[in-house]
Amino acid sequence: MLDDRRAARVAALILAALLATPAGAAEPADRYWPPIVDPATNQYTPGLWVWGDLVTSDVAVAAEFYGKVFGWTFETYGGEDDRDTYTLVLANGLPIGGMVFDQRALKGNVPSARWITLVSVPDVEAAAAAVEANGGKVVVAPKSLGERGETAVFQDPEGVPFGAVRSKHGDPADYVGDVNEWVWLDLWTRDVERATRFYSAVAGYRVVPLEQEGPRSGAHLVSGNYARAGVMRLNDERATPVWLPYVRVADAQAVAGKALAAGGKVLREPVAIGRAVVAVIADPTGAPVGVAQFDTEDRP
Repeated sequence: MLDDRRAARVAALILAALLATPAGAAEPADRYWPPIVDPATNQYTPGLWVWGDLVTSDVAVAAEFYGKVFGWTFETYGGEDDRDTYTLVLANGLPIGGMVFDQRALKGNVPSARWITLVSVPDVEAAAAAVEANGGKVVVAPKSLGERGETAVFQDPEGVPFGAVRSKHGDPADYVGDVNEWVWLDLWTRDVERATRFYSAVAGYRVVPLEQEGPRSGAHLVSGNYARAGVMRLNDERATPVWLPYVRVADAQAVAGKALAAGGKVLREPVAIGRAVVAVIADPTGAPVGVAQFDTEDRP
């Protein structure tokens, strides 16, 4: 969950840094956007969250942090101007996301970077129409981004940003993420019913309510007979709705220690929830990310 003081900055960061064009920088279509899969799969799994982009005021600091904490490696494409570059993130040698620089991710000396996750959809234009028809907002209209494919950025009815993509070369294989890869995603919302209706309309999810109450009460978004994300009830009045991506780890407590040692923060200490141990950390540029330790190979 995010502090309310930072929430208002998110949409502007997405619009200005992820796909829009700062003065003097390359046009979005001219920037090199790496493929989501390499080699191509030419297969698609609608409803699968396939990518994450970090918008940050300091790509080098963020990359150093994630390299130390998760062992990620990086490839940077573009010219000498940071505003023109795109840094590809690889986990276990596979592309899982990227990083984009924008100084506006630092406001009043308070780091406020964000991971923006993208869901696979059959038709990005249709997804954009569904967003507007169901109370959301199209922040960046669908456009073709090089080797990535057709991409758009939206806000849901609570103002939470997310993206949709029709990958040019197909989606990643549909499997539970390995250690140090993306494994899960939670939307923390004040209105579970409204949120599930919205994302069902936009991405075609089937909604499965969770039976338990407590810290994880809400529903799962299901496609292809697999749960793709959680929609969790947000009870903390000090926090604001947010999509929170999780990285699978072998030892959540050890990762929390690594995060502190690498200059980050531990926003939520590791705690056992069901058959997982989860925590929330933040990189030095302010982006929160969850970590999840599972005892089995089953899907979350």
